[in-house]
Amino acid sequence: MKRKILSCIVLFAVLCIAVPSVGAAAVSNNETYTYSYEGKMQISPAAYDSLYEISEFGEAGTLNAPKDIYYDELGKHIIFADTGNNRIVVTDTDFNSVKIITGFKGADGAEDTFDAPTGVYVTGKGDLYVADTNNSRIVIFDKNFNFKNILPPLSSDILPDGFKYNPIAVAVDRADRVYVVSKNSNMGVIALDSDGSFEGFIGAQQVTADAFELIKRAFMTEEQISRSIQFVPVEFSDLTVDQKGFVYVTSSQIDRYSLYSSVQSRSSDSAYAPIKKINPAGTDVLVRNGFFPPVGDVIFDAYTSNDDTPASEITAVTLLDNGMYALLDSSGHKIFVYDSNGNLLYAFGGEGSGLGVYTQLEGMAFNGDYLYTLDSADATVTVSLKTEYGILIDRVIGYQDNREFDKADELWQEILVKNNNFDMAYLGLGKIALEEGDYSRAMHYFKLINNKTYWGKAFELSRKKFLNKYGMPILAAVVVLILALIKLWGFIGKYNNKMTEKAATGKLKDELLYGFYLMTHPFKGYWSLKFEKRGSVRSATVLYAIGSFSAIFSTLGACYLQKGQDATIISALANTLFPLLLWCVSNVCFTTLMNGKGSFKDVYIAVGYATVPYSLLTIPCTLISYVLVESELNILAMFTAFTLAWVLLLIFCGMMTVHDYTLGKNILVSLLTIIGIVFILFILLVFSNVIGKMISLIINISQEISYRS
Repeated sequence: MKRKILSCIVLFAVLCIAVPSVGAAAVSNNETYTYSYEGKMQISPAAYDSLYEISEFGEAGTLNAPKDIYYDELGKHIIFADTGNNRIVVTDTDFNSVKIITGFKGADGAEDTFDAPTGVYVTGKGDLYVADTNNSRIVIFDKNFNFKNILPPLSSDILPDGFKYNPIAVAVDRADRVYVVSKNSNMGVIALDSDGSFEGFIGAQQVTADAFELIKRAFMTEEQISRSIQFVPVEFSDLTVDQKGFVYVTSSQIDRYSLYSSVQSRSSDSAYAPIKKINPAGTDVLVRNGFFPPVGDVIFDAYTSNDDTPASEITAVTLLDNGMYALLDSSGHKIFVYDSNGNLLYAFGGEGSGLGVYTQLEGMAFNGDYLYTLDSADATVTVSLKTEYGILIDRVIGYQDNREFDKADELWQEILVKNNNFDMAYLGLGKIALEEGDYSRAMHYFKLINNKTYWGKAFELSRKKFLNKYGMPILAAVVVLILALIKLWGFIGKYNNKMTEKAATGKLKDELLYGFYLMTHPFKGYWSLKFEKRGSVRSATVLYAIGSFSAIFSTLGACYLQKGQDATIISALANTLFPLLLWCVSNVCFTTLMNGKGSFKDVYIAVGYATVPYSLLTIPCTLISYVLVESELNILAMFTAFTLAWVLLLIFCGMMTVHDYTLGKNILVSLLTIIGIVFILFILLVFSNVIGKMISLIINISQEISYRS
């Protein structure tokens, strides 16, 4: 008894120790992830480990609602826009206060102060630019943090009516041209010269009016129009400038449904992009060749009314080495890191109260392998260190950009050892193989991640290489095959012409070959089919079977570029045999009421013979698709559509002949037949639903009886 009591005490003590430690581990480790090519979230090793959190900054004490953080590479300083305290705080990398700027003497010697400074930026020369928001100006300090100059509020003479200049973010290029984002402005980025003279707006978001909305407005009053959707450009939230003078600018106000559509279509267009890279001419030149456009999370609800899974709100951007850049999502409190092609390398962060998660993520700054993230609500900074996994990704991106493919190949393989779910690694290996001319290896890697775009490029190059070597023998074989098919067609034609001069033999071979004659002579063919008995239920059933086999072969045997994920035998039959049989049933139902002279047997045979073109052409088209690239598959799709139209025309002619209808009456009955098919499908759906509920009820009753017995 004593031993049992002692065991319980020990177990309770272990649980008391273990439970808190498990909870701490759950909140202190960032969940790092990326997305597969198919849009599925893939957990990956951490790219950064959160080390500690800072809330006291030496003599500066605590911050109050800070809005920006910037790392000064030249002076090795960390600079904060301490917005709530109306000051700028400068610390060293250990977060000891170096300078606290609460005020300054202006050019006239008078004391001046900040009013809610929101953004900070340090140039390559070490000059500090401060977006003094509520004072409507940019204040400049030298590298020693001495007052240097003020870029005053913009003159109302050069601004549109109603425009309020309240800068919230500032950046400067190597030519000292200043770029400013103003609060609540949708005019674009404000460009100023070095002395603050206004040069113009650049990069304004282009908007496209919805056609349906424009039609509605034609019937609205002015009051209704004022309350409806306004087709105005979105506002920008942050910006920075790279070494070449390109301006990276973010916006968190993209229309949700438009953003969702661009993600689903993998659009590379900038029309609804939360991040842009603007050249001096004001044109967006950001490369969006990733699996999805750089928008943060790609899984979110399309409409704001259903906000269980909100979209990311991209409110800040920071540049990294090798063309990489990081986006800050203030909604999900996450950071997304992309390469120069727009591929998501990793994402991390989240909402919470532990280390590595945030109450209100407001800013970020990178210092080599260190990352400083600013939580505005808690007025804290989290210091994180890049992991070995994150370092490997940085290195491999550098090798790939410098075209050092051997080194990049080796590192991608090493990364896959650490994270074999990383589709970007397979893409990288595929691109390297593509550059080296190893097309089969490239196709292998692209197929692993189901990237049909790059697989198609590799296949096209592989095909070109193959044709250069074996083109002439293949051409000769194709010519021989075409001549053989022409000769075979001629033989079948002569055979059918000979057989039409005689009475029907009733042989299955003759009945099947007659389908070739009917393809090109529909009215005469269907007349002979019904009245001369050149076809039968037996031969029609064989033709249905051949058509079904062709459909199954086309669905399951489709080439990689055409094959869908839902390719099954059931789906193949549901798209071919089932609609044909429904047509037979529905058509007989209506023709019985509308003096049709054909029986169900006649309709069944007529529709069966109409499938001959489909059976004849589908399998060859499927085989030919294996040697075509994506652009050429469009031509094949047109040919397939032509085949379908041929089948429908034969069915139409068959119904007209079998029922002895005029053209107008046959069109009417055909439309009614289609309506009947819809009605039958509805009845089947209701019936299957009722049967399902009955089965469920029987199962529940049997389970209840078994429990009580």
